[in-house]
Formats: sequence, C-alpha cells, structure tokens
Amino acid sequence: MAGASDTYVPCTLVIDNYDSYTYNLVQLLREYAKRSEAVTQQKVIVVRNDQYTWKQLQHKILPFIDNIVISPGPGRPDCGADFGVCKELISHNHGIPILGVCLGHQGIATAFGAQIVPCAAPVHGQISQIKVNRDPTATITGGILAGMEDGFRAVRYHSLTVSDDGFPHDQLAVLARATGKIQQFREGGLESTESQEIMALCHRTRPLYGVQFHPESVCSENGALLLQNFARLTCELHPIPRTAASSFMQLPPELSVPWFAHKRDSAEGRFELVSSVVDLSGVDVVKVGERLQRLLYGDDPMPLWLDSATGENMSVLASASNAITVRYDVHKRLVTVVHISETAGVTELHSTQLSAASNDIAPFWAWMQCTVDNTQLQPNAVQTGMPFQCGWIGHIGYGMADGNCGSQNAAKQNSLLSQQQQPDAQLAFVDRCVVLDHCSQPPRAHILALVRRQRKPEGNWLDMLGFADAQQAHAWVQTQTHRIQQSIPALGCHSETDVAVNDGNLLQLSPRTTRGQYLQVIAAAKQHIIRGESYEVCLTTQFESSEGGPCNAVEMHALYLRMRRRSPAPFGALLWYADLQVGLASCSPERFLHTSTDSSGAVHVQMKPIKGTIGRQPQPSVCRCVMHHSDKSSCSQCLEQWQRDDDFRISQLQESVKERAENLMIVDLIRHDLGALAVSAVQVPRLMDVESFARVHQLVTTVDCQLRSDVGCVDALARCFPPGSMTGAPKRRTIQIIAELERQNNNNSDTSQLVLAAQILR
Repeated sequence: MAGASDTYVPCTLVIDNYDSYTYNLVQLLREYAKRSEAVTQQKVIVVRNDQYTWKQLQHKILPFIDNIVISPGPGRPDCGADFGVCKELISHNHGIPILGVCLGHQGIATAFGAQIVPCAAPVHGQISQIKVNRDPTATITGGILAGMEDGFRAVRYHSLTVSDDGFPHDQLAVLARATGKIQQFREGGLESTESQEIMALCHRTRPLYGVQFHPESVCSENGALLLQNFARLTCELHPIPRTAASSFMQLPPELSVPWFAHKRDSAEGRFELVSSVVDLSGVDVVKVGERLQRLLYGDDPMPLWLDSATGENMSVLASASNAITVRYDVHKRLVTVVHISETAGVTELHSTQLSAASNDIAPFWAWMQCTVDNTQLQPNAVQTGMPFQCGWIGHIGYGMADGNCGSQNAAKQNSLLSQQQQPDAQLAFVDRCVVLDHCSQPPRAHILALVRRQRKPEGNWLDMLGFADAQQAHAWVQTQTHRIQQSIPALGCHSETDVAVNDGNLLQLSPRTTRGQYLQVIAAAKQHIIRGESYEVCLTTQFESSEGGPCNAVEMHALYLRMRRRSPAPFGALLWYADLQVGLASCSPERFLHTSTDSSGAVHVQMKPIKGTIGRQPQPSVCRCVMHHSDKSSCSQCLEQWQRDDDFRISQLQESVKERAENLMIVDLIRHDLGALAVSAVQVPRLMDVESFARVHQLVTTVDCQLRSDVGCVDALARCFPPGSMTGAPKRRTIQIIAELERQNNNNSDTSQLVLAAQILR
C-alpha cells in the first residue's frame, strides 16, 4: 500500500449490516493502518446498523472518526430493518467520506433517487471483469478507482442492482460496469447471461463512493488499492484530521474492545500428565484404530471414539463412563454438571442458569471458555509433539445456533430432539485416554492420564477432575500399555472381525418429507436469494428408521463400523450416552476447526471448509472385462480406463463455476468469522484444492490465522459456529430463513438434528 498519504491514517467507522463478509473489509483497513509507523492504536471500529440510534451515533461516535465504510448485507437499502442507521448516515452526512460496498453502494444510489431492481440473473461467488469508466466528467470525483486497469477481476455477491432507468446522472456518476457473461443454473442446465450492471459510482460533489462488487473477497483484485484510495481521498478532503489525535479513545467504552471478546484470566495449571508410548511397528495404520478400540473399549457402555479411519490424523479412544460431563440447554440457558456411572446412574454435581445472550453469542461459550482455561495442564507438564493430552470431548448441537445468531429458531422448539429433552451441548472431561498418532513413523499409541494437583477441598466440581492419586494414574497407564504391547501381533495381522460387517444390516431409512415438499422448500429458498435475502442457502432433510435406532453401545458401535467400512473418513466419531439412550455416529471428511499452540504460546487456528463435490467410482478390484480374464483380477486396461474417468471427473469439478462459487462463498465467510478474532490478516494458503475420498472428489480450502492473546479456543469455536458450510451466507439471516422454511415444511427442524460436531477442547 505504498503511496498512501503521509499525513495520517484515518479513523474509520465500519457499519455492519449483519453480513458475513464485514470483517474481511475490516482486515483490509487494519492492514493498511499497520503499515503506518505513526499508528499506535486501533484505527477501525465496527458498529452494527441497529446498535445505536441516529441521534446516539451523531453524538457518541461521529465526532471521533474520519471516514465511514458501509458494509454489504442481506435485503434492500430501502428497508429500514435491513439498512438501519445507514440511511441517515448517507442523507444527513456532514462532509464525512463514505464508502458503500454492495448494500452500502445501493444505499447511496437510492438516497439520490435511483431504483433497485433484480439483476438479469443472481450472481453469487462469481468473478466478473470490471470496465472502468474513463469519462472525464466522472473521474473528477472518481479517484476511488485510481490505478485500476480496465478488466480487473472482482467477485460479486448480489441479486439486486442499481437500475439504469431513472438513474440520477445529475447527482451521481457511474464509474464502472461489469462486462462479459455470468452463469446461472436452471432446471435444464447452465445458461449464460450478459452482464453490464453498474459496479461503481460516486456523488459528483460530495465524498460518497459505492462499489457493487466485493473488494474484500479473497479472489478480488485491487481490494487493498480501493481502501488505500479511500484513505487518500479522505486525507485530501481533510488535510488535517477531523478528530484530535486522542479522540479515538473517547469512544463509548463498549467499543474499546471487540464485542465478541472477553479478557481471559490466566489460570494456574490444574493437572500433571502421566504418559507412556507404544510403537506400533508393522501395524496397518488404517486398521489399527478399529482394532485398538475393540481391544480397549469394545465392552464399554459409553465409548468416546474420535476416529481417523483413513489413517491421516489422530484417533482418540476414551470413555464417558465415570466421567464428569457438562450439559447445556440453550432455551433454558441451563448448565448442568453430572457424573455418569458405568451403569448409567447420574449424579448432579452443579447447575447454573446463565444470563441472557448478548451480541448474538450464547453465554455458554464464555462459561465453557472459562472452564477450559481452568482445566489446563501445568506448564511444565505439557509435552510437545503429542496431538492431544486429555481434555473435553463431546458434541455441540445445531440448536446452539439459537443463542449464537439470534435466529430465534422456533422450529427447534418443536423438534424431536427438543421433545426428548436432549442437551444442545454435551462435553465429557476425559482424564484418561489412548491417543493414536497415525502420522508418526512408526504409528504410536500414547497412553495418557491426568493427576490433579493437591489442593484444599473447596466443594468445587472442578476439584473432582483427574486422578487424586498419582500411583493410581501410573497403574492405569501401565495396565493399558501392557495390554497394547501384548496385543501388537494381533493388531498387525488379518482379523476375521475386520470383515464381519454386513451392509445388509444397515438401517432402512426414509425421508421425513416428500419429494414434493422438499422441492417446494427449494423453490422458496431460491426466492429468498432472488430477493437479495441470502447469497447461499444450505437445505437439509432428515431420514428416519421405522425400526428405531441403536439401543445400546454395542448396537451403536456396529452401526458406526458399517458406516466406516462404506465411507472411511479422516474425521469420524462414535459417541454413546447410556443414560440418555442417544448416540452419535459420524463419518466426515471435513475439518471444521483446529487449534494449536506454538512454542511462544500463540494460538493458531486452521479451518478446511469443503464445498464442491462430485461423485467418484471406487477403484475396481475386479476386472470389468471379466469375460476375458479367468482370475477376475483388475487388469491394467481397466485400471487405466478408471484412471482416465477419475481424472475427467476431477477436471469437471475444478472447472465448475457453480462448485467454485459455493466454495468461495464459504471461504470468504470463514475469513470474516476468523478475522474478528485474528491478530493479523487471515491467510488462505490453499484455495479450492481437490481432495479425493473413497466415493467423492471435493474442493477443499485451507484457512489459517493466529488468534489475539485475549481469545481462546472456545471463543474461536463460538465465533465460527454453526459452520457456514452447513448454513450458507450471510449466516445470521440465512439461519433465520432455514428455520422458517423448515417450520413451514413439516413443523420440525431438520437442521437442528443434523449438525452435531465432535469437538476436542484443550
């Protein structure tokens, strides 16, 4: 960003229209501010469009800022519920430069009489070339696009556009238009539509600028340059800052730190770690997880198994029997801490009703972050290179979206899950486990146990976690170590039980909705997109068995093994809660969120969203031209043909505009989610790589960041939950749309029971 004004870096107010890309703009602004050596304090604040009234904004905030960015968002600028205080900001502006993006751009246009109309076709996650208008009368105030060549590429997310009919040319100048064609998807296939919508405008005499495209997208060009130009125009208009050097510190106290963060108290480590390791030389890295689980926990009434069935990551083998477990009811805001015995007897140890949610973050997350902070190892007990060192294992249900996104999901209240009084979140504290590191050479089994420090009895349930006696912990570790060492020959050889799973015993499932009902919901979702209410809606439906599901851990284990054989995945999970008679069996290729801590104590987050899928035929084990081969093995000719077919399907996926658009929308959403927590710009080291699994090829993107020091792993999970790949974007409005569509469909929430994510919190 060299070449920006040397005078000062403007203090910027960002108005968030409840979008899922706002913090990508904030990242660009903050990175620009960081490049100035004179900047020693935060120069960007974010306020939601209904957080303050216009009068409050005038007196509390506007005197202390130099320019304003109005974010994208769902809906229309002529709808007060969608645009909030932004209308007054534009109409009653007193010389403060404003940059509107997407919805903000449309708001500037409507303030001066322009009409907002549907695009020729909705365009979301597609890239267009932008033709810059070189009309001298327009470029007088058109410095917002300075330095940008004709045909630069920019990402678009919009179904509505500023109309050319009745455009107020006497007050506004068109600075750029889209060129080329965009693709739209109809029942019959793909269609191309010519696109010439207005992509940028400015007021002829006032410092008001708008861009319809999204400069903050990871695939847009010139995003940083656009924000640099806006800063330069601000400094040119006001060579001396409108605000005093210290005025930024006079903002309301609630804006002094981001709304989602809370300062973390540094807690002393509570546990010592007892450990042992067994090298598993000669053992099949893929099959060893199943065999070890059967050896150690095959008869356990409440197994907890986080399973890398493809042998790519780690597996955790543990039990919820005799573990202390946290449960949360989102509607009652009730946390209950219980001890569950081997016979499913439940003893309540603690309960508390949390305060109401604020800022769209359920209070449970803050409570759980504090709990995780208070269940850490002593610093000298932490062992490097070990992927997991005991902690919290369980599930976070989609019902937690009610507290996180202000969805008021009425459908959830009527769901089967709610009727059965199941918790929305359940996490068991694992103080002993076996961690299988598939990636080490050779694979290793780490046997771990926690010993709590000696402390005065305070009647606190936290003081009941872990082994009280170090000798007991050592004895447990030694016993498990001996069992594994004695079983290594059996772990490495062929076992008849490995092939005993009968696919014919899979549950017979049927959808809860008819095909006609589901198509109606799809049609309704499309209308929401056409109206500009959402960019992407991810719909689901439930399937249920008339025979009923598993009734105990043995049946649940058998079900999971059948799923595992048919669709092995790097992030599988088997959980069973005996007292509730409820379990979870999951085979997922997608890593939602992973945290790690480096040697300096900095916490790093990685997310790997999957969007974009195409089916894949398994590699043939029997020759297709079996008539010509008596041994029936797969011949080289058949394998070569399979490889050509497989490569062709990969190229189809890579070149699909639709699949790439889906991936990009969620990548930009995740960058926004993490950008609110990151110490610096969120990185995308891998964009839309193809990863191949047993039955599908998928587009996978890697998103990385480092968290600020006041943010913990639960804070990060809270900010990113529910996964955008399971909802769509913008997340808040789309969750509300999904809830309403599902309520209208069958008065039951499908999604609330679908998204159950196994988590490890340490």
